[in-house]
Amino acid sequence: MSTPDKPLRLYLAVFTISAAGLAYQIVLMRVFAIGQWHHFAYLIISTAMLGFGASGTAIAMLRRRLAGRERGALSASAFLFAASLVVCYATSQKVPFETFQLLSQPRQLWYLLALYVILAVPFFLFSSCVALAFLILPKRIPSVYCANLLGSGLGALSVVGLLFAAHPQLVPYVLTPPAAAAFWLTIGRTRRARMGAAAATVALAALVVCLWGVPVRLSEYKGLAYALRLPDAAIVAEARSPASVITAVSSQFIRETPGQISNYPMSTLGPLPEQVALFFDGGSVSVSNRFDGSFEGFAYLDYVVSALAYRLVERPRVMVIGAGGGTDVLEALSHGAEHVTAVETDPRVFSLVNKALAEHAGGIYERPDVKFVTAEGRGYLQSRAESYDLIHIGLLDSFSASAAGVLALNESYLYTREAIGLYLDRLTARGVLAMTRWLKAPPRDAPKLFATAVEACEERGFEDPARHLVLIRSWNDALVLVSRAPLSEVRIEAVRSFCRERELDLCYYPGISPDETNRFTVLEENTYFQFAKAVLSPNREAAYRESPFYVRPATDDRPYFFRFFKWSSAGILIRLLRSGTGSFVEWGYLVLAACIVQAIVAGAAIIALPLLFGERAAHPRGSRRCLLAGCGGLGLGYMFLEIAFMQRFMLFLSYPIYAIAVVLTAFLVFSGLGSLYAGRSRVPKARIVARAVGGMILVAGGYFVLLDPVFLACSGWSDPAKIGLSMALLAPLAFCMGIPFPTVLQLISDSHRPLLPWAWAVNGCASVAGASLATFIAVHSGLTALAVGALALYAMVAVATARLERGFQS
Repeated sequence: MSTPDKPLRLYLAVFTISAAGLAYQIVLMRVFAIGQWHHFAYLIISTAMLGFGASGTAIAMLRRRLAGRERGALSASAFLFAASLVVCYATSQKVPFETFQLLSQPRQLWYLLALYVILAVPFFLFSSCVALAFLILPKRIPSVYCANLLGSGLGALSVVGLLFAAHPQLVPYVLTPPAAAAFWLTIGRTRRARMGAAAATVALAALVVCLWGVPVRLSEYKGLAYALRLPDAAIVAEARSPASVITAVSSQFIRETPGQISNYPMSTLGPLPEQVALFFDGGSVSVSNRFDGSFEGFAYLDYVVSALAYRLVERPRVMVIGAGGGTDVLEALSHGAEHVTAVETDPRVFSLVNKALAEHAGGIYERPDVKFVTAEGRGYLQSRAESYDLIHIGLLDSFSASAAGVLALNESYLYTREAIGLYLDRLTARGVLAMTRWLKAPPRDAPKLFATAVEACEERGFEDPARHLVLIRSWNDALVLVSRAPLSEVRIEAVRSFCRERELDLCYYPGISPDETNRFTVLEENTYFQFAKAVLSPNREAAYRESPFYVRPATDDRPYFFRFFKWSSAGILIRLLRSGTGSFVEWGYLVLAACIVQAIVAGAAIIALPLLFGERAAHPRGSRRCLLAGCGGLGLGYMFLEIAFMQRFMLFLSYPIYAIAVVLTAFLVFSGLGSLYAGRSRVPKARIVARAVGGMILVAGGYFVLLDPVFLACSGWSDPAKIGLSMALLAPLAFCMGIPFPTVLQLISDSHRPLLPWAWAVNGCASVAGASLATFIAVHSGLTALAVGALALYAMVAVATARLERGFQS
């Protein structure tokens, strides 16, 4: 067993447990994103992670009973952690929780509570291992914390590779062996201890074998669940990546079109081609059409709203953002496109369509007039100066996900004001930008996108944006079209005739009259036309204020296009809930609010328990208040800065998978190095914290000034070069961020050790609340405000640490 003089085995145990613990956290997010919806995954996991804080509370309350038994408790916790990875995953998938039945079935609340308790167990045990290591090595807390952060960094990086190699439902089993290895590092070196550990390991292996391969429980409300209930449905292929699991389903009943084609004369032009549906995480769907090189079976693609763009530009060079199964690419080719650049963020789409579905898809992505690119669309455009005659952003999410408001917490740099400005810059003189969105009731997506296009045109210096814009709709989708040049009479007439032939409703074009609108799919209120006219008038601000939804354009500082909720319109939501349609209105934002409330209430209870029921001990006056401000501020501040800069670098790196892995790994690893430095410094504790906070303020201030110009100048660099630059830029900030917390813990350990577990609990609860609060602040006030708030918290930490040190010395 490791001793205080030879702690290497203990450092390795903490390192390995931390790697497995963070990887498990990310995998559970993926599991519940597949089985339920992304925002409910966020709710469940963020609440379960309160187990971090609960472990500190438990150790604080059992401090005297644990005295002298910390090593045995650590070994037990390490073994139970390894076992909990598979047991808690498998058990959670047996809970019949359904997100959209929460309002109609009270028992769903009990199922949700059961998920909280089950999934909190691994995080409780993981955190207990780290806290017990602090107690075993009370003089080397920064080194233990360094091992914790470095291990977490490895976990963040390795899980990306694991998710390429294995389905998320198998990763908990894969993580069990390294967790078991960590258990072996904690046991004693006696024969009896090793025999006991061997028996425990055999039992653990048997448990893994018995529970192996429990599948993700898929919500009955997800698109894949519906498709698999079709009489002849069959899964014909599957691909996976850290971004998503793609399931290809065939059925003679699957016929998916990019929007309404109710006016399509099937009797004369023929049926739609055979299709295979590609479900991304069981929800969003894109189809692969049977294609033999002939476009005769694709006449239906001239009846969707996006086909209007091809009436305005002949033989265009096209960029399709969100290519998916290739329907939008076929639309471009069937309309005579000279060349198509198909951009898709998920790296497995190309191999799935070109290999597993090769015979069906007909090599659509291997044609000489098609170039397939794995990238985020905006980032790809930013890194190249190539121009296009048409940039098409199609329906990237499913209608059900959009209607339910489950994307409210998802940032999207595709639909910001700056993004649309970039698209306009990349158009040729005759070029057009075509963006399609699903319609919702009451209207919000299309009006917000139209307003964003208007403001982007103004930013780009268009003399009269009204002369560049078109808005049309069907019954379930709308097209916002922006022309680089003012629309000519010829193009305007093409718009009119297209809508007349296809029975689509005109909402706006230059010179439109009210009697031309709302003719085919008649709405009770002519909202789209009225809003478009208002946004193009001096009364724009009034239109934003009076809308029942938040329809101000998204920006790079607030990249939440799908945030529509307004507190002033809460009454509308309540009425919809009472009418039974509330299951499909802005759930994402409500879940965020629920996360914050739950984290604050549960966190406060966890923090208060040792004070109310724990063992009594004399503490220096004011120490608890300073500790609460210091450790709580560190938990909040770290999460705020991490999330703020993760978003900023995500835009630069273009590939969301790489961005998250690189930024998270950089923060954790360089923070770990900062923690190691803190342990070796002989500077007084309050002073080193103050210096670290000062360094953070200087570095973050430099980021505010320099990041955008640097990103723009380096946008054309290769991916490895961008990753290297990102690591180098993040290193100084993360290094400084890693110094304060272990310094404060060491100060507490040296001066008043009974408070150490409670300090760990405070930080854990604040970190969990910080994740939800960070999103809330970013949505409402922007990423810059979030970073400024984080720096203010760190300044508070510096003051609290100085007072805490003085209190301990008095």
